[in-house]
Amino acid sequence: MAFIKIISVRLLLLVLYVDKMNAENASEIAPDINLQRRSAVLKGQGLVVVEEVEILQATNIELLCNLTDISNMPLNITGYWMKDGEIDLHQDTVQRKNSQYFLNRTVTDLGNYSCIFSYLGKKEMATFILKVPTIKEKRDKPIVSYIGDTVTLSCEIKHEPNTWKWYKVNNTEKVLINATDRPQTFEILPNGNVTKLKMFNLSLEDSGTYICSVEYPKKVSELHMELKVLSFTEPLKPFLAIAAEVIILVLVILLYEHRSHSQESNSTTVTGNGVNFEQISKLTQEDTNGVEEATTRQRKV
Repeated sequence: MAFIKIISVRLLLLVLYVDKMNAENASEIAPDINLQRRSAVLKGQGLVVVEEVEILQATNIELLCNLTDISNMPLNITGYWMKDGEIDLHQDTVQRKNSQYFLNRTVTDLGNYSCIFSYLGKKEMATFILKVPTIKEKRDKPIVSYIGDTVTLSCEIKHEPNTWKWYKVNNTEKVLINATDRPQTFEILPNGNVTKLKMFNLSLEDSGTYICSVEYPKKVSELHMELKVLSFTEPLKPFLAIAAEVIILVLVILLYEHRSHSQESNSTTVTGNGVNFEQISKLTQEDTNGVEEATTRQRKV
C-alpha cells in the first residue's frame, strides 16, 4: 500500500513538472502581441532602402536589417544605427551567418532610424521612417466663400481614428469647436476615416485658419486649412478700379483736346485781326499818295 502511494506521488510530481515545462515553452513560442517587426533587405548595390512605418498605438517595434549578396563575403563587418541623422548607438562587429549579415534593434519612439553596414570601404544603408498617419488633401490655397453662404471643410486619413477634433486658430491659440453648443453655426459630420465641418451663414469673422486633428498615443496628426470669407462687392473691386482708371484717362484726353481747340481759336482770331490792320494801313497809304500827287499836279498847273 505504501509503495502504491509513493508511485502516485511521483506520478503527480512528474505531471506537474511536465505542465510547467509546457507552459514555459508556450510562453517562449507565443509572439509578443505588443511587438511589431519591420525588416529591410540590402543586396550590396549601394542603394538606400526606405521603409515607412505608420504607428497607430504605443508599441515596441523591432527593426531588422539584412545584408546579402556582397563581394568577398568577409567574416565580419562593422554595423551601427543612427536616429534622425545622428549615431544613436556605438559601432558593433557583425558576424557573417549563412552568407548574410544581420543588424537589429527594438525602438519605441517616432523618428528616422537608419542601419548602416560598413565593409571594404563601402556602406549600405536602410532607413525606417516611424510616423503617425498623415491627413490627406493638403491645401496650398485658401478656401473662398461669401457672406451668408454655407461651406464644408473636410479631412481624410488612411486609418480610421478613435476621435476627430476641429479647432479654429485665434491669434496663437487653438480654440476647440463644439458643434453641440452652436448648432446654428457648426455641424461636425464624422464618418469613419473622413470628417467634415459644416459652417452656416458665414460672416467676415469666420475667416481664419481651421485645423482638423487626430490624436494618437505617440503624436497628434493635424491638417491646417485657410478659409477666406468675402463680401459680394469684393470681386467687383478690380473692375471698379479699372473703370476708374479708364474714366480718368478719358477726362484727361477730353481736357487736352479742349485746351488744344481753345489755343487754335485764339491764334486764328489774332491772325485775322493782323490781316485787317495791314489792309487798312495799305489803303490809308494809297489815299495819302493820291492826295500828294493831286496837290503836285495843281502846283504845276
